[in-house]
Amino acid sequence: MMKMTWKTAAVAVAVVVAGCGGGNAAPAPSAARVVQKPVGVRTVRPAPQLKASVLKATGSVRARQEATLSAEATGPITRVAVDVGDTVKRGQVLAQMDTTNVRLAVNQARAARSAADAALEGAKMEVERARALAQSGSLARASLEKAEVGYRQAQAQAEQAVAALDSAQEAQHDTRRIAPFDGVITRRTCNEGDYVSPGTALFGLINTHALEVRAPVPEALVDRVKVGSLVSGTLNPSGAPFEAKVRSLGAVIDPQTRTVEVLADVVPGKNKGVMLRAGALVELDFTGTLSADGEGASAGLFLPAQAVHSRGQEGFVWVVREGKAQRRDVKVERVLPGFVRVVQGLGLEEHVVADVSLPLQDGAALQVVR
Repeated sequence: MMKMTWKTAAVAVAVVVAGCGGGNAAPAPSAARVVQKPVGVRTVRPAPQLKASVLKATGSVRARQEATLSAEATGPITRVAVDVGDTVKRGQVLAQMDTTNVRLAVNQARAARSAADAALEGAKMEVERARALAQSGSLARASLEKAEVGYRQAQAQAEQAVAALDSAQEAQHDTRRIAPFDGVITRRTCNEGDYVSPGTALFGLINTHALEVRAPVPEALVDRVKVGSLVSGTLNPSGAPFEAKVRSLGAVIDPQTRTVEVLADVVPGKNKGVMLRAGALVELDFTGTLSADGEGASAGLFLPAQAVHSRGQEGFVWVVREGKAQRRDVKVERVLPGFVRVVQGLGLEEHVVADVSLPLQDGAALQVVR
């Protein structure tokens, strides 16, 4: 029993010694080397010209002549001569009101004028006799002055009668609602028998032959637009083409949208059969207007503003070179909202990181993603 115990202890010691021996121990695994993963980026290439889509502005068609026609007299409507969609001419009667009372007023005013004219004629003859007698010394001066006063009173009464007759005739004219210009009836809010008063809306009228386009144009673009220039337009959503002539540029910039209102008259006869209606949405293409500046305002090397970090004309971009980021200093100028023109420091074949705000460093590994 004692021999077995000592042998077992010796074996245990040997095992412990073998386990603690430094010379024969297996080497400890080394720490894994940290490898930086490439940063995924999208790239863009400088464009030699701006796309036509960025030189367009969305606007709406409206009529230069549009009116709400209201009643100008009080009374019932006896006749409505037009309906919605009817084409009317200037001076055409659209609705007629009852004329009984105004016709009587006109007759009374006409009679009053006739009486005033007769009184004026009598006063004129009286004053002429008085003047002749006074000149010969046969009439006292007081009597002459009385005749003069009577004549002036008769003149004033005659003028008053003329004004009253004009007023009565104008009231009679106001019982007819007539078209102030050629156009199309767009709204009718009256019927025969309706009792109306001055200011009651009766019709909507629009001149469909004098249309204009109102388009809010970005402030960076508007200075290149010239009054009198022709611009191409397309009707939404059909895409039908038409032409318009720039009539005016707004004098103020909208503080919310940073746009300026541009008004362009639709050129009649050049809409190629397109039926433009007030309220329609259209797009105006200012490409032709910009290129008329002489040096090709729409030519150059252009990048999205998001790809360039700039302050004033100085800035930089990240260029992809052999799979790595390379900072490139550039000089730029802003030409349109969302786009800059690269003046110096970049070639046409460069691949530029599309988002300059990414946390990149020179030499950082990049992976271009689509």
